[in-house]
Amino acid sequence: MEVYVGRGGHRQEGVKQANRTWKVLQGVLSPQNFEGRDRDCDSLQFRLTLAVLLGQFSFAEKWEHPQNTKVLGALDLGGASTQITFQPGVTIEDKNTSVFFRLYGTNYSLYTHSYLCYGQTQALKMLLAALHQGSPSPQQISHPCYPKGYQENITTADLYDSPCVRAPSTPSPAQVLTVMGTGDPGACSIAIQKLFNFSCGANRTCGFNGVYQPPVRGQFFAFAGFYYTFHFLNLTGQRSLNDVNSTVQTFCKKNWAELVETFPQEKEYLPTYCPVAIYILTLLLDGYKFNEHTWSSIHFGRQAANTDIGWTLGFMLNYTNMIPTKALEHIKGHQPSLWAGAISFIVLAIAAGLVAIFLQCFWKTK
Repeated sequence: MEVYVGRGGHRQEGVKQANRTWKVLQGVLSPQNFEGRDRDCDSLQFRLTLAVLLGQFSFAEKWEHPQNTKVLGALDLGGASTQITFQPGVTIEDKNTSVFFRLYGTNYSLYTHSYLCYGQTQALKMLLAALHQGSPSPQQISHPCYPKGYQENITTADLYDSPCVRAPSTPSPAQVLTVMGTGDPGACSIAIQKLFNFSCGANRTCGFNGVYQPPVRGQFFAFAGFYYTFHFLNLTGQRSLNDVNSTVQTFCKKNWAELVETFPQEKEYLPTYCPVAIYILTLLLDGYKFNEHTWSSIHFGRQAANTDIGWTLGFMLNYTNMIPTKALEHIKGHQPSLWAGAISFIVLAIAAGLVAIFLQCFWKTK
C-alpha cells in the first residue's frame, strides 16, 4: 500500500514541531512506499483538480481529454506560501520551474513555482517586522495598512517566532509593542513592495526575487486567500483593474470606528483586509506580472462545478495516473487432469465412508 501525505502549510508553521512529526511519519511508514507533497507541486495539484471539475477530462470507461478545451492556470495564496502554475506559450528556460507529465493520454508542459514565506500570514508578519525595525520608537509601530484608530499590542516573541521573519540582533522576547493604524493606502503599498525584489537579470523574464517566470498566458483561477479577501470586498466578479484599485483604496481609507459599525460580524479580521488586498494587488501585478490587459483573465473563485477547489483531488489523480497499466492475466489453479483425479478421489472417499457406516450398522444389528 502506498501512502501520500500532504504537508501544506505544515512545512512552515512551527518548523521544529513539523520536522519532529515528519520524522515520526517517516519512521512509521516504509520508505519505499512513502511520498511527500512537495511545495512546488501544490499549485500543480490545484491545476489538475480544476481540469477535472471544469470538464477538461471526462470519464467514459476511460479518462479522456475533450477537444477544444481551454488550458487553465492556477493561482493559490495560502498562509505560508503562494503558488502559480500555467501553460506558457514559450519554451520554459529554467527546468527547475518546469513540470512535464502525461495525464490520461494528454501531454502537458507546465510552468510552476511556489514562493515560501509569501503566503498572506507570513507576508503580513514580515511587513510588521519591517515596520518595527524602521520605527523611530522601539516600542511603537505606525502601521499604514491598518485603519486609523485601530490599536493592538504584540510581543516581540510573537512577532519574531517565524523563520520567515529576520529578528533584530538582540530582540527582547518580553517586550510589548504597540501597533497603531494610520490608514494610509499609499504608504501601505510602498511598504509592501519593499518585501519583494522585482529586479530581473539581463535578457531574463522573472516573477520576483530573481525567480524565472515566462509571461502569463491563458485563463487563471485564483482561490484560497485570493478569493476570500476579494469576496469580502465584493471584487470576485469580472471587475476592471481600475475598479478594483478604486474599491481597495476607498476601503483602506476608512477609519476603525466606521469599519466596526459597518461590519460588526467581521471585527476579528477587519484590520487585515486592507493589507491583504494591497498585498494581493502587488503580488499579481508586480510579482506575477499581470497587467490591465491580462487582469480580466483572472477568475476569483472558491468552487468549480459546485465543488470546493483543493489540491487533494489533483494529487490523487496525478499519482493514480502513475500506476502502470497491466493486461489481465488468466490464471488456472491446476491442470484438468489434476482436477479430475482430485474429484475422483473425493468421490471414492465418500463412497468408502458410506460403505463403512453401513457395515458398522449391519454388524451392530446382528
